[in-house]
Amino acid sequence: MTSPHLEEVACNLCGGKRSRTLFERAYALESLSDCAATTDTFGHYGRIVRCVDCGFVYTNPRPTKEALLAGYGACVDETYLEEASSRSINAHLSLNVIKRFAKGGRLLEIGCATGYFLNAARVDFEVAGLEPSEWASKTARERFMLDVYSEPLDTCRFPSASFDVVVMIDVVEHLTDPKAALRCAANWLKPGGALYLVTPDIGSLSASLLGAAWWGLRPAHIAYFDRDTMRRMLEEAGFEVVLEKSFGRIFSWSYWASRLKNYPAFVHRAVLSFINLLDIADKPLYLDTRDSMEICARKR
Repeated sequence: MTSPHLEEVACNLCGGKRSRTLFERAYALESLSDCAATTDTFGHYGRIVRCVDCGFVYTNPRPTKEALLAGYGACVDETYLEEASSRSINAHLSLNVIKRFAKGGRLLEIGCATGYFLNAARVDFEVAGLEPSEWASKTARERFMLDVYSEPLDTCRFPSASFDVVVMIDVVEHLTDPKAALRCAANWLKPGGALYLVTPDIGSLSASLLGAAWWGLRPAHIAYFDRDTMRRMLEEAGFEVVLEKSFGRIFSWSYWASRLKNYPAFVHRAVLSFINLLDIADKPLYLDTRDSMEICARKR
């Protein structure tokens, strides 16, 4: 679709302008403002291309920075709160990895949503968060009494070398300039400080098999990393990767089933029937589909 809210961009990894189209499903008007973490909108993600020069995958054209900031700022996602217990457990799974590289100190989470991770992390760290959604940042402040700021990443002015850990869970794929964001994180970290990052892996087997139907392709995602391009961008931002593996999560059976709504109806119905038969809708289930990557990197 043609829209004043879309813009042509160069590759964020190498700056190249030559690309080839991988997938294309035209944006719908409503999808341009669908910024909720729990969205069921997986189609209508625009044109996804691969850079001919370096292999980085990204959306082009994509929503403008101004349109995205407005969408995230206005985002209200009440459904996100329904999996509170699972989100707290997932926070501890990530913390168990982070504490292999940092035992304490100051921790910043970029894109902290309603604060479940920061609330878990405050036992071991002095925590702060950045979150563009006014609703989510207010919820984090009121529910957990956290220091959460609603400023955009590129205007927030933390002092250099003021944090021991920076966390970005399911964030970098949403950013218009992920390379600048990683450099910003490096600037805020002390020498030897740890960056913890989780993002979908477009180089995974399931992404290859599902193609245009892969869950990671969605309107709010505009940067798509595989392990090679993620490592290269981190190295260019001043990091050394020290851990790289697939990432699994715990959610209720009913939540996992809801992720199947965009797949063939018989699959969704079969899973729901199984869940209802065993009466396990609210029971937790850990799944690692091997198509999200978990990375720890040290600032050089």
